[in-house]
Amino acid sequence: MDSNDFIILTGRLERESDDNPQLHRLKVALVAALGFAPLLLFGIVLLISLIAVVHGVLTEGHPSVLALTTAIVCTVVLGVLVQSLAIELGAPAGREITSEEAPALFAAIDDVIERTQVTIKGKVRPVTIDSVVLDGSFEVRMHQLPDWGVFGRYHNHLQIGVPLLAALNIAELKAMLAHELGHLGREHERFEAWIYRQRVVWRALQDKYDHPTSTIDRVLARFYAPYALYFHAYSFVLARRLEYSADRVAAKATHPGALANALTKIALMGRFLEEVYWPRFMAQVEQSPEPPYMPFAMLPRAFGLGQKQWSRQDWLDRSLRTFPTEGDTHPSLGERFAALNILPAPPSYAPDRSALSLFGRGSQDALKWCDDEWRRENGPAWRKRHRDIKEIRWKIAEYERAQAAAELKAEDLWQKALLILDLGEYERAIEELQFLVAREPTMAKAHLLLGKLLLQHGNEIGLESLALAAKHDQQMVEDAAGTGYNYLLHRGRKPEAQRFWDRVCAA
Repeated sequence: MDSNDFIILTGRLERESDDNPQLHRLKVALVAALGFAPLLLFGIVLLISLIAVVHGVLTEGHPSVLALTTAIVCTVVLGVLVQSLAIELGAPAGREITSEEAPALFAAIDDVIERTQVTIKGKVRPVTIDSVVLDGSFEVRMHQLPDWGVFGRYHNHLQIGVPLLAALNIAELKAMLAHELGHLGREHERFEAWIYRQRVVWRALQDKYDHPTSTIDRVLARFYAPYALYFHAYSFVLARRLEYSADRVAAKATHPGALANALTKIALMGRFLEEVYWPRFMAQVEQSPEPPYMPFAMLPRAFGLGQKQWSRQDWLDRSLRTFPTEGDTHPSLGERFAALNILPAPPSYAPDRSALSLFGRGSQDALKWCDDEWRRENGPAWRKRHRDIKEIRWKIAEYERAQAAAELKAEDLWQKALLILDLGEYERAIEELQFLVAREPTMAKAHLLLGKLLLQHGNEIGLESLALAAKHDQQMVEDAAGTGYNYLLHRGRKPEAQRFWDRVCAA
């Protein structure tokens, strides 16, 4: 199943769920049961063969050879299946913190747990968080991880990104914590919550079977690799429905406004980090062999000074219209606000009132830990990049000197464009590629790269470049069609996306 088939299937299942939710729920249950079918099948055969063995001993004084052999084979196969499916997922990486280090943070977590507690058959179902870890991501996430793979015994691990703590205030952080606890499901959503957890396991198993390391895994992958894809497609609608439910839980347990502000900040400030802050920081690698400042320590100040850049109505409007990427169960920001009946608005920000204050004097320690981890992971790469850029600049200069003397060959122009692109000078790279395809109209790889760069900058002329790439090289059809399809789909133009896919594939 390719990405296009997945999107088409999930779209059909969403419509089916809207028309008949109970029927869809039944189908998901049957698909989930199919994953356990081999276990059930071999278990039944093993039971029958054991009965035959016992019967043979009682009636004839010795077991049937066939029954005994079958029992042994089934036992071995069951053992292999159980061992393969009982995959253990490790806790999220990061710095584990305790209530002694951050009592205010754990008090906030306990408060949210109490507000979101679930009562089943008159009894409060307690929620236990086994660990809380900090990392450098821009998210908060509850990892429900099993000891025994598809067989369960789940533990809850809370992952909190330090940059997110710097972006949200305490009320907004509580709203996002409540959303994550909402994934555990209400009394009437226990099946959906179980499916949500199973999706995590089957995703890990899919990765395992996509890259088998043993003969046994290669054999099991014949069934379980395609099964995992179909399980994710069929369970997608229920998982997305649980996201809506988690939003309702968060809005009720905390405040709708706090949830709305948190979701808006994640969208806007996340874009600011991706498009402004980190590119601006990384751009300094050419000037200095060492970072001029530590990036995480500067985040609160950057969020404050850059508020006019990220708290923009046009960015918010774009976020409301942006569709989630393929396979992402989170609804779009616009869909979430519509479901909550909330009017979106750019949020305010005060660095001194961020959720980092829950660490007290230890807030700077949390930022420093992120910086130390960043330096450990990226310091050598920064220094290497500094040296590489010097070399790239020299090579480009050599091409330009050669061009002054005589016209460059097409392959030289291609290499020059790649070097310019490696520097991150996208507009200049686009100009070089446009010059190249004007000289070499059948150079498919240049059309493909030009199309991708143009679309990245919102220039839809890139769609025609993709079509030309597919026309001149059949091996590029899927890449070109998929790039254009996803570009249009994420802008809410699904019929046009399908027409583009059909046109390129038919060329």
